[in-house]
Order: sequence, then C-alpha cells, then structure tokens
Amino acid sequence: MSGLYIGVDGGGTFCRARLVDSDGNVLGEAVGGSGNPRIGIEAAWQNIINACLEACHQGNILPETYAKITLGLGLAGANQPLEQEQVISQKSPFGQRYLLTDAHAACLGAFNGEDGALLILGTGSCGVVYQHERFSIVGGWGFPLSDQGSGARIGLSALEYSLAALDGISPSTPFTDSINAEFSLSAEEYVLYQNRAPLPKEYGAFAIQVFQFAQQKDPIALKIIQQQVEWISQYLDALITKGAQKIALVGGVSEAILTYLPERFSGYFCQPQGDAMAGAILMAKAQIGRKSI
Repeated sequence: MSGLYIGVDGGGTFCRARLVDSDGNVLGEAVGGSGNPRIGIEAAWQNIINACLEACHQGNILPETYAKITLGLGLAGANQPLEQEQVISQKSPFGQRYLLTDAHAACLGAFNGEDGALLILGTGSCGVVYQHERFSIVGGWGFPLSDQGSGARIGLSALEYSLAALDGISPSTPFTDSINAEFSLSAEEYVLYQNRAPLPKEYGAFAIQVFQFAQQKDPIALKIIQQQVEWISQYLDALITKGAQKIALVGGVSEAILTYLPERFSGYFCQPQGDAMAGAILMAKAQIGRKSI
C-alpha cells in the first residue's frame, strides 16, 4: 500500500492523529495526550506516536508498512529551533515527517491551503496569516509570557484574583469563593500548587468556571474575560494589519468568548473548511515545513 499520510494536531491538552490514503479517505483517527514538546519531548513524542499507532490500528495497517507513511506534524510549542530539533531528532517507525506549529496546520486546514488567517484560542493562543505561500505569526510564544486570550491565561487570572480576594486585596464574589473553596481557603495551598509547576492545561481547567460565573454576571469573572478580550482584539487587529481579510477562530475558548468580542470584527470571521489535522495532511502531501533528516 502506498500514498498513506498521517496528520497530527498536537495541542497543549491533547493530540489528534488522522490517517488518510492518497485520495483523502480517512482510514483511522485517534486521540492522545499533549503533543506540545514543552511538556517534555519524551512524553510529548510518545503521545504523538501512540495516537499515530492507534490510527494505523484502526486502518488495519501492518507494521511493515509504517515506514511508507508520511507524517505532517502541527505541534503547539514547536515554533523555536530547540523544540524543532528535539522533534525532528526523535526516532519513529514512520517515514518522512514535516513539522510546523499547530497554528500553521490549523490555518492550512481552515482554508484548504489557500490564503487566509486564523486565531487559535485553546489551552494556548496564536495567530497566523497565510498569504502567497508565506506565513506570518502573531504571538504563540508560550505560557505565561504570551498566549493571551487562552484558557491557560484565563485560568491563571482566575487564581490570581481569587488569591487576592482571599487576602482581602480585591473583592470577594461567588466566583472567587468557589475557587478559594477548591484551595481549602488557604493561601499556602495556592503556593503548593504553584510550586509544583502545573502545566498550562491545568491552569486552563479553571477557565471553565470563569465562563460559567460570567453567565451569572459575576463581576470578577466578567473582568477577567474583558481583560482577555482586550488582548484578543489586539491579536485580531495585528492579523488585519498583516493583510487578513477572513479570520477563522478555533479552539475551545473561541466558542465561549465569541459573544464577548467587539462587533467590529464580526465581518472578518468565517467558519474553517477543515481542521488542523487536515492542514497537517496537506503539509505531508505538499512537503511543507521543517523536514526530518
């Protein structure tokens, strides 16, 4: 069997792998743990390989065929040379691989390889414009210094405001009371949590409560969302300045925060034609991205 491709969407919370044949027929699709090399390349790579192997299992692909399968890898956190080298150097039972970030892959998938722009608002965040076969990136440099508008940044703010409320620095609300109850009303519990260096996805888990309490008009929850909306607006303006005419919003946070975004952006938003796995498959077929040695 020839002409087999696997597209991997490696996000900060989980990775997904889709196996297709040369005609684009889906033979298998699987989900694994985080595919972001910044969590540790060994763990991330094992998650990626496990997802790929499961997709092959679903497609009844024999191990002796694996070396003929081309991988397209769209991975969060793979925008720096160090992480790229780590990914490229990993051993794999599969054939050639092509590497870009999950934002690159998602943009290619959203517009089926044509020009367009995309803003990922998931565990992390990143904007990308694709024009004339060239990419331009906005943000996406990693939590906590970048990734504004992401679940991780929203969750971090949730803990920041709740701890401040516990100390009497800022007002208490039902939202901060709920978070503080999870930390046993103890500042020391917050410190212990911080000291174990939780992953971005662990911070991101608190974002769910922010949106839940915002629906109940909780002032602190609404304040957190408004602060992130200001950041997202700056990301969108930067994409438009770079020439974006249509922008696809993707990621779990994008769905929840869409109703809070300024009306002036509504004319730019469009539905993606395909997902990041589809974009990663385009990478594999067209040999786009950093190539393995």
